[in-house]
Amino acid sequence: MEKVKNQTQVRAEIGWLWQREDDCSGQSDSGAVRYNVFKKDVSENRLEGVWSKVGLELSDGESTSIVLDYLTRKTVGGTLDIGFLDVRALLVVNHGPGTLIVKPGASSAWEGPWGSSVSQQNVIPSDGSILISAGSDPWKVTIIANTLTFEADDDKCLFDVAVVGKIGDLPSSDSSCSSSSSSSESISNV
Repeated sequence: MEKVKNQTQVRAEIGWLWQREDDCSGQSDSGAVRYNVFKKDVSENRLEGVWSKVGLELSDGESTSIVLDYLTRKTVGGTLDIGFLDVRALLVVNHGPGTLIVKPGASSAWEGPWGSSVSQQNVIPSDGSILISAGSDPWKVTIIANTLTFEADDDKCLFDVAVVGKIGDLPSSDSSCSSSSSSSESISNV
């Protein structure tokens, strides 16, 4: 019997609460709509990597891109390099005050959930978010299709991003963990 190599859970839910002002009585529906994937996988189709960045900021009209097959995250004493082979879920939260546009990059465009880089995008209003899941058919990341862009419109944007998928060897590195205390920033403003 083959051992389980990985256990992963991706979960999202929407719940709500209405409360009367006079007596604070309310009605709630906690988690009525749910998306939950839990995998115990030994296959090549397993979820195994996550990257997130909180508190990203863009001025009005400014854009920034992430390269999905070469992301870094600060850790104690150094950085962790993450290179996605595919993406299973993408979460973006826009804290505003402007509108945030999420789209394939201008060069090396990752088409992911859009299936095309021509005028495809998600528009996230202030205090809005998107969670996009690939289900059982992940969106591939390649060396020529690996860039995702975020653009602030109408005003500045403060936002958070999380990416979940399968990871592999980084194109320019033979080690996935660096002991250096300096970090190469994987997000570049355009």
